[in-house]
Amino acid sequence: MKYLFIVIIFVISNLSHSYENNQLLLNNEPKKVGSIELRTLEGKKINIFNTEKKNIYLINFWATWCPPCIKEIPELLKLEQKYKKDIRVIFISVDLNPKKALPKFLEKKKLGNIEPFLDNKLELAKKLKVKIMPTTLVIDKDLNEISRVEGYIDWLDNKFLKEFEKLL
Repeated sequence: MKYLFIVIIFVISNLSHSYENNQLLLNNEPKKVGSIELRTLEGKKINIFNTEKKNIYLINFWATWCPPCIKEIPELLKLEQKYKKDIRVIFISVDLNPKKALPKFLEKKKLGNIEPFLDNKLELAKKLKVKIMPTTLVIDKDLNEISRVEGYIDWLDNKFLKEFEKLL
């Protein structure tokens, strides 16, 4: 039992990252993502790109048990507000029991203004090769992945914002 507990802690700690040197990783060639349908917490199936047309979509994979994920959600919301004409942040929860965990989490953290999409079976995460929490994919208006951030970064850092603005 003790060994099982140690293995679980090891796995969870390797799934969430918060390195100070995380950065925007540009792809050599854009990778086609195409349309994505996911369920909302209410059970509605929605194409996540059809709700609002933007120049850039930030698809953020996160979980309520991931401290770096929790830290970056307010920053991503501020980034979306700063560039609201050009970007949309799409939050995708990978929590195993989202209907139980998410409402409590969103209320406790006062994040009622986000609509999380669900990937609790990790189907989309596997398809897009997301292995670390948090991971944010930067998708252009043609639905190509043009970059990704694996782990936490300070989304509001001036150095990052200058790089990000080049994508707009």
